[in-house]
Amino acid sequence: MNAVIGSVPELGPLLGRFSSPAARGPEALPLDDLRRNLLGLLYQQGSAARRELTAGRPEGARVQLALSAWLALWTDAVKATADRLLGEIDRRIELAGAQSRFPERRLALAKPSEEDRRVVRARLAAAGIPLERVSPPEQASDWPDGLLRVAMALDASWERLERVVTDELLVWQRDVDRVRAWRRPTGPLWAITVAVLLLALLLGLSVGGYLPAPGPLRLLQQWFWSLSWP
Repeated sequence: MNAVIGSVPELGPLLGRFSSPAARGPEALPLDDLRRNLLGLLYQQGSAARRELTAGRPEGARVQLALSAWLALWTDAVKATADRLLGEIDRRIELAGAQSRFPERRLALAKPSEEDRRVVRARLAAAGIPLERVSPPEQASDWPDGLLRVAMALDASWERLERVVTDELLVWQRDVDRVRAWRRPTGPLWAITVAVLLLALLLGLSVGGYLPAPGPLRLLQQWFWSLSWP
């Protein structure tokens, strides 16, 4: 059953909680601009609905604030959030790699793979379950009440989205810490150093006549001792 539309309610009071989120810690990924953008687009939908109703097209007003319209804007916001989250994970891994001088070829493997990125996007999208399951406001007998329920579902979905973002950052922080803690193996370097020192010692002893000079070293030994020494 379609809602009886007398007037288009102001979305501001309905979205009051969504427009004034709880304070986040400094370690949280900034998402307020994406939330405000979503809020602004919803206000535009409300204005379009009022224009439709003023023009005598109540069905058009329903379409502007139908659940499908809310979901379309939500989907765009989730995509932008996923892009920002994955970009932040890449940035943190790159910064950790620069600090530890992590090998560049291996650094690419430390970043989220295509499958990892697909999973992250799916988890973020799943945060919108409350919004996806809410009753369509255009079918409610009381349209303002239907819109209020959608607004509450949007707020719940956004809170879930922020929790997923925080959880994903914590999960990938382990990889960031692993890259930052990496140190170049010193065993091969020490082995090469010892080998060079031994070679230099043997060369000096051979040329100096303390050891037999094999092969080409004999010519070097003969030349060395043929020099005029004071």
